Amino acid sequence: FQMKLNKVLALALSGVMAVSMLAGCSTDGKDDGNTEVTPPTSNAVSVMNDAQSLVKFEANADLDAALAAAAKKAEHKTVSGAPLTLTTSQNDSDAVYKELVKKLPVGEVGGNVVFNSDSADAGKTLTKTALYMVEADGLTEKAALEQIATLMKANKSYYPELVVKNSTDYHKASYTGSVSVVTVTTADGGNTATAYYIAVSVTQSVARDASTKV
Repeated sequence: FQMKLNKVLALALSGVMAVSMLAGCSTDGKDDGNTEVTPPTSNAVSVMNDAQSLVKFEANADLDAALAAAAKKAEHKTVSGAPLTLTTSQNDSDAVYKELVKKLPVGEVGGNVVFNSDSADAGKTLTKTALYMVEADGLTEKAALEQIATLMKANKSYYPELVVKNSTDYHKASYTGSVSVVTVTTADGGNTATAYYIAVSVTQSVARDASTKV
């Protein structure tokens, strides 16, 4: 009887340990034990719309899911970097950016959210997505998003209201977008670093405007 009881207890303990391990893997948001991803605490769409008027932002569950999954690839050496960094690069050196490219539609992620004022065809749309990183040292999530909005307003020429085709036909352009943000905390050798990863996706829609045709 004692042997059977010991076996039962051993099996029960093994089951508890297995459940605990599975729970840790599925709910703590960590990757390899040193990267933790926290969902947003503010309404990023409202913050961006209140902070700028160039782009009308709307919620995008697909972008939210893609960023949350990609952010688990964040590395301590990157998260503890510059206060405000555009993490996209031509050589795709950032692990989160590379993972985000895999999870978004092909061709959707670009080096920056910049639209030209020429070579646009009426009736066409173009989407560009950029990934930013902002250190969270004493900075709220809302303030981090507002930094991105400030950059957009400072470079409003990136979102031209009129675009031209072949130097003769002018068309109106409008911009809609989606924004997502997560908090990433990483550890390395006992040191920790926290940053916000912010994905900004903007679509330019071009429509013919006969009144501006020259």
